[in-house]
Amino acid sequence: MAGFACRLGDRRMQMFAFVAYGLGAVGVVWFAVDSSRIPSIVWFWSGYSRLGWWTAIVVGFVTFGVPAFIGAIAWRRSDARKGLLHEVDELRTGDAARRERLDRSTRNIA
Repeated sequence: MAGFACRLGDRRMQMFAFVAYGLGAVGVVWFAVDSSRIPSIVWFWSGYSRLGWWTAIVVGFVTFGVPAFIGAIAWRRSDARKGLLHEVDELRTGDAARRERLDRSTRNIA
């Protein structure tokens, strides 16, 4: 009887680990796809750290998976993501170039 309880506990732990790492894998893949939409130059000039976000996601995955999923949710709701995507939109529409020309033309007004 004790052997059966031990095997049942092992099976539950394996299922728990499988679900935890499954959620973590979903978080890692989603973050990888979403963050890859942002060009490196936008990351560089924004001041946000791509390496910092990746480190948090990878460490979260290594520490039993679920923290990576939570990190992906935090990324989804973060001001960093909103700001970076705003910069990407400006880069695509050309607003950044127009803003730069305006900044240069009005630099000495004050």
